[in-house]
This record gives sequence, structure tokens and C-alpha cells, in this order.
Amino acid sequence: MMTAKPSARTLVHTPAEMMADYVSWAEAGKRGEGIPFGVPAVDQKMIPMRPGQLITVLGRPGMGKTSLLAFLARQEAKRIAARSAIDKECVVYTTWEQSAEELTAFFLASKEHSISDVAWGRVDLDIIRKQAVKGIMVPIWIIGHGISRAGKDAPRMTADVVLSAIESMEADFGIKPTLLLFDYLQLIPSPKATERVQQVSEATIRIKELALRAGVPAVAGVQAARDVDDREEKLPEARDAQWASSIEQTSDKMFSLWRPCQSQDIGTTVKVESGKQYAVTDTLFFLRMLKQRGDAGRFTWALHFDPAYLHLAELETRVMGRGDF
Repeated sequence: MMTAKPSARTLVHTPAEMMADYVSWAEAGKRGEGIPFGVPAVDQKMIPMRPGQLITVLGRPGMGKTSLLAFLARQEAKRIAARSAIDKECVVYTTWEQSAEELTAFFLASKEHSISDVAWGRVDLDIIRKQAVKGIMVPIWIIGHGISRAGKDAPRMTADVVLSAIESMEADFGIKPTLLLFDYLQLIPSPKATERVQQVSEATIRIKELALRAGVPAVAGVQAARDVDDREEKLPEARDAQWASSIEQTSDKMFSLWRPCQSQDIGTTVKVESGKQYAVTDTLFFLRMLKQRGDAGRFTWALHFDPAYLHLAELETRVMGRGDF
């Protein structure tokens, strides 16, 4: 059965259509609609993530990009569950780096055991099975390769293939995403580009287009260049986005992150641009907003982040429960 060719008319906005859509868009902002970050101190400064926006998270390897994206996924999944919409809404997490099984361990981490406990085989299988039954009600869908499907024919995961996969979810299951997450941007293959800079530029533009077509925010992890390692303060700047300046140009919001325990000794002190010093612990985490389209965009937060349990909180509230599903 042939499908109808998309009409270019959908790209044309008459003045009357624009004004009606503009009012609807402003009304949504007035109602506070959009996806928050999930940490009160950050949400006081960040305009909620809105449909069609591209939000990039910049960091060096091992600094927590994947864990932060997984945290955002789980926070939005909780909001979907709270409004009793798991049968029609979901979070989509797309990965080129990890298996679906490994990511599932991230999403199901709890106060009883960490992600590494599962990886080491330290958790009783009865607990794992009970957790898996409970996890069926967690509205996070993964697009990527799974160990259980190794050897089966699968298409190369270009941006177009990912979009087709997302569209198939609505057609096959009647479910639509509210948030798209991509781990990470520089790994997205582009069959049309030959050089690395072209590939990353093309991937950035395609993910932004995907967010607009799906009508939801998209968050993408971005690898920072090695130059960051030689600085005293290792929070990347926008110019450190590896391979492409288009990342900075296309992003509606841009964040960078740093886990000092990955680069400094525990117990030493580090200083951020405000001049304030912090003692390095295994959970000290810095998050900086580098850009926010439409408003002031540079803020730095010192947070408590435990990636093993996907627990992120303000330093003064670090004793709060880990908030597992």
C-alpha cells in the first residue's frame, strides 16, 4: 500500500494561521506547560523545555552525560505516570553507545541496589524479575540495539531511521513521545556527509528538525574537546563542542557539566568562576547553563549527583530519598 507524499503546504503559515498558533503557543507558556529540569534551583532559572527545542548537554567522557540524560528521562516518565498517561505518552531514549539492556538498568536503579550492583551480578534474580514486572509500567521507550537481538538484521541508525522508528510507535502502539533524548550527538551517522564536521553538523540539524516534526523537546549529549582537560575549571564552554560550531548555533538551550571526582582527588578543593570553592566528593557535580534562547542564559549550580542511583539534588537537599519508581 502506497502512502501519500507529504504536502509542502504544511510548511506554509498564513498570517491568520500564524496568529492563531502564536496565541496557542503563548497560552501554553502562561499555563506553565513544558518540561522542567527536575531540580528546583535549576527550574527557577530555566524556561521549561518546549516543543521543537533542541537542548544540548556538553561534557567530557565519564562526566555524566548519559546519567544526566537518564535522570531527565526518568523524571519525565514519573510525570507521565502521575497524570495517568502511560498508555498514550512516553519518553524516547535513543542510544548509539549502549545496549537496551544496559540502559534499562539505569532506568530501574533504586535505593536497594545501584546500576553497578546489577552489572556485577550482585542482585538476586528474584529481585530483578520483580523489578522487571514493575518496570513494564515505566513509560520509557528505547531506540537502539539490544543484546537479545544480536545477529538480527537491523537498519543503520541514521536520524531518518530514528524518525521512522518514532513514527512507527504511534502507528503500531498508539503512543506519542513527550521528550526525545539522544546519547550522544557525535555518534549519529550521516550517510550524506563525508567529513566528520559535516556529519556532526548534519546530525545536529536533523535532530532539531526531528524535534520540530515530532512537536516535542529533544535533548542530546555532546562530547567536549580535549582542551577542557587542561583547564583548572573543567566546565566546557559552547566553543568546546567537538567537531561542529553548528551545535551552538542550533541549540535553543545549552548546558555543560563536570564531576570533579573524575579529574581531581577526593578532599581537594575546586573553584568555579564565581570564586566560590568546593570540597571534592564523589557526588559533587557542577551544571552550567551556557545558553537559553530568549532569556539570560549563564548560571552555574553546584549539585549533589549520584549516577549509580540517578539521584540529582541541590547540595542542601542531598539527603532526600532517591526517588525510585
